[in-house]
Amino acid sequence: MTIYIARNEAFSTGTTTSAGTSYASGGKVAIQLSTPSTCRIRIIEYGVSFNGTSVVTPALVELVETNTTSKATVTTLSGLVLSLDNPNAITSRLSFGTTDTGYGAAAIPTQTPNVTRYLDGPQFVSPTNQFIKQFPLGREPIGKESAWQQLRINTAATVSATAYIMWEEL
Repeated sequence: MTIYIARNEAFSTGTTTSAGTSYASGGKVAIQLSTPSTCRIRIIEYGVSFNGTSVVTPALVELVETNTTSKATVTTLSGLVLSLDNPNAITSRLSFGTTDTGYGAAAIPTQTPNVTRYLDGPQFVSPTNQFIKQFPLGREPIGKESAWQQLRINTAATVSATAYIMWEEL
């Protein structure tokens, strides 16, 4: 199977490297994956790294699955989801668009409840640090069809964050 990766940023351009996405304080959707009715995903790993300067209040980081009424408005990742292990792999089957697979949502959508299920977390992560979660083989969460898997962060101060999710499509 092919391993895909999505990041919360566009590719670096010119001679600079990308610095992730800047997030104001509060809850945000860093990355959202949208599975169509014909595809499930096995999440292998995810991570986030912050550029904060104070360790006073940790950020909350969680990986959740939600339904259509809690999808976020995002910057689309169309053309930016690539295979890690096969340069000739087929294009990801995820759905792409401003309410589908993307990054940088300004807020977590309101709904009660707005989580169908937790895939991991929440984790407390220092805004001067990073967090990487690699799931044990055979114990990776499976994202269901017609759902949205979201990597959410909630910070007490404005920070930039680089985040990613790696998965296989089933």
